[in-house]
Amino acid sequence: MKLLLTGYPGWLTGRFLETLKDYPPFDSIRCLTQLPASAPATKIAPVECVQGDLLNPASLDLATKDVDLVLHAAGIIHVKRISDFYLINRDGTRHLLEACLKNGVKRVVHISSNAAQGFCRGKGHVLTEEDPCCPENDYGRSKLEGEKVVRQFQETGKIETVIIRPAMFYGPPVPNRHIGIFKQIQKGYFPVFGTGDYSRSVIYIDNLIQAIHLAFRTKTASGQVYTITDREVPTLLDVVHAIAGAMSRKVIILHFPVWMAVAVELFDRILSSLGIYWMLPHIVGEAHRSIAYSIAKAEKDLGYHPTVNYREGYARTLEWCRKQGVI
Repeated sequence: MKLLLTGYPGWLTGRFLETLKDYPPFDSIRCLTQLPASAPATKIAPVECVQGDLLNPASLDLATKDVDLVLHAAGIIHVKRISDFYLINRDGTRHLLEACLKNGVKRVVHISSNAAQGFCRGKGHVLTEEDPCCPENDYGRSKLEGEKVVRQFQETGKIETVIIRPAMFYGPPVPNRHIGIFKQIQKGYFPVFGTGDYSRSVIYIDNLIQAIHLAFRTKTASGQVYTITDREVPTLLDVVHAIAGAMSRKVIILHFPVWMAVAVELFDRILSSLGIYWMLPHIVGEAHRSIAYSIAKAEKDLGYHPTVNYREGYARTLEWCRKQGVI
């Protein structure tokens, strides 16, 4: 079976290729790259890179020729303009699926986001795939629009699709935005809004990759949506202390009033209504929300079995950072 990866080079796709040895092999792998890139070295399967863009249908037609399976991991999280969310996460997904359908691709595993479903109603609430989707920002809405596109192609009966909604994932190779958080905790203090005991479903990147392989190889997964997280749901404070512990540091929690995060969230929504995206208020505005998801469906249908909990996952992540000299 020939596999196409979109979103290479990238955090998820790079790690996916690094861990190929742990899973049943593909016959060959093609990576769609926006800029010229060299194929990564791997002894597991031949890998080639082809240049293309989700907004260039002709390039996608070439990329999907003679391909059996597609891992659609390309997307955008932080943008300059709000409209870019929809241009890439929705319209780019449609262009890719059109090319896949034209060229007889058998199955597409689409990487969406838990943001497509939204936040919990409050502490103690855990969302499942059956709960209604209520995204509360343009990133989440654009990912949900992308999911709707994928479902439309599934309904043709001519292509199989599986939608994966990962929670915020972490692990090597670590992006700069996470390294910045680690450095903040390394200083010995970290700001939270309110008590900080808000649920925070997260997922170690290797657990996510396990789920992706299962989504490709489980026949009954066709047409399904799966939320993928680590099994244990920590709180924000649990995550902060796990990171501090992995660095052998003590961290002082600086508590700020919840109303400050609520005010920033409102400011972020005003900016969004004007078509403006600013990462800082977007992140701060979500800091007081609970994000907890069940993996029961993935466990039952896919046989998903996350083997790394958040304590071990962050320990591995910080060890990688130390070896890279970034912490």
